[in-house]
Amino acid sequence: MNKGILLVILATVLIAGCTGGTIPTIPWITSPTTFAGGSGLVISEFSIDNTQVYSNRSAKVTMTVANKGGSTVPEDEAITVLQGSAIKDTLADNLYWSGRDTTTSVYQDMGKVMKPYDPVRDIPADEKMLYWYLTSPTGITAGTSRNDVFIGRIYYDYATTVTGNVWIYNQAEADAAKSAGRSLNQNSFTSTSGPVAVYLTVKPTNVVVSDSDNTFTMNIKVSNSGGGTVYKQGAVGYTAPYDLVIDSSTELNRVEVVLTAPVGWTGVADCNSPVGGTEFVKGESTLSCDVTVPVPATFQSDQISVVVNYGYWVERTASITVSGK
Repeated sequence: MNKGILLVILATVLIAGCTGGTIPTIPWITSPTTFAGGSGLVISEFSIDNTQVYSNRSAKVTMTVANKGGSTVPEDEAITVLQGSAIKDTLADNLYWSGRDTTTSVYQDMGKVMKPYDPVRDIPADEKMLYWYLTSPTGITAGTSRNDVFIGRIYYDYATTVTGNVWIYNQAEADAAKSAGRSLNQNSFTSTSGPVAVYLTVKPTNVVVSDSDNTFTMNIKVSNSGGGTVYKQGAVGYTAPYDLVIDSSTELNRVEVVLTAPVGWTGVADCNSPVGGTEFVKGESTLSCDVTVPVPATFQSDQISVVVNYGYWVERTASITVSGK
């Protein structure tokens, strides 16, 4: 099973810069953290079929894209673009690379839905190979050479999702368990992988409530862990005319956090992104809310989900030497 795709994180394992930590026997001391991070759409290959060419010669650029995360990307929510030191959108000009024919474009879409690895049925993650057939610049002076850099980039929409349960006990039930030397049931969560990591913390670890105190704290920390750039979903146009302009003040480094809580939970508004999204500061942001819940007759398990929606782009580079002849 590809463990990078589906992370089953039990509350008996702490993932916060260490491995192998366990919850103490009396479990209302520390709080478990759920971590979900990894990759989304990645450029697993970006290459040119030659390292050196003369002017007015053919070359092929290859890009391979794979879905290494845990979220499906619809066909119309991703776009690749070829850029570089001598590339124009028009693919024309004698000092720039040109398309081998008039239909060549710097933009290419996936042409299909990009699904992640399915660990249940052991179905591999979707891949897509893309090609640009180009002609080197014709205006390079004979006897001179230059190094041209190609940049392959992919923009796409993605989501990281955490689902799980929070155990809630009334005071009498918790006291009875403690007197008998029993541990309370631990919260557990299942998470998908994505380039934006999600750290979900419930404090105290075991939620024990009474008529006079039925509130606990939930923290949702989101962090850019994929090595690319985060932007607000909807900022990029994935279909022609391919609007790739991202507003630095309202769209760059922004995600949408959506907490779905059980009926009866109140105070969860602060764990949801405001209008305009949640802005990253130095690559991360934390939402915190004080949640009030009904007091159960004995205990109950409440199901929750946290979905973090975002756009993301990554890139790779390759270079080639062009000589005039």
